[in-house]
Amino acid sequence: MWYYKNYLDRILPHIFERKKQYENKHGIVLPNKLYILCPKSCRIKEYIDDTKYIEHCKELPPYQVCHGGIDKRTYNISVYKINNDGKFFRCALEYAQPLKHLLTFKEHGKITDTEMCSQRDLFCENLKSGVRKSYHDVCELIEYDDEVNEIHNVLLGTPSIQEFMQCPKL
Repeated sequence: MWYYKNYLDRILPHIFERKKQYENKHGIVLPNKLYILCPKSCRIKEYIDDTKYIEHCKELPPYQVCHGGIDKRTYNISVYKINNDGKFFRCALEYAQPLKHLLTFKEHGKITDTEMCSQRDLFCENLKSGVRKSYHDVCELIEYDDEVNEIHNVLLGTPSIQEFMQCPKL
């Protein structure tokens, strides 16, 4: 829950305002959500855009807050352009960073593969519960098997993204 309380609970109340600033500056429309990727393997790659279908654009305007003894701690969220058979859309997208710690524990023999999967499922359930209560309209978790599915296909199959892609853009 610390990921939810110490990170998402800080950035999500301000995401709509930051999204609007981005849209006005770049002349595009983004979905109203931050999409958080939760890969089954808990592998958090350095870059999401490591395929020919996903391209990193720019970040939403940064959000700064004084927290944990740090003046003006800065939080950034990246926007990615996704290729859908030559049609493009952009969205705010990031990995659920805490999952990488589970993989590190597994790789160092501190937990088993079964325990990692169990902890991942518990993390995702708790996160979904917190998001559902307060931020369901601005945040969506995307759980997927990254050893079977490509990120861009998972995104294109997400109902809220399909709905966004069907809407006429202003």
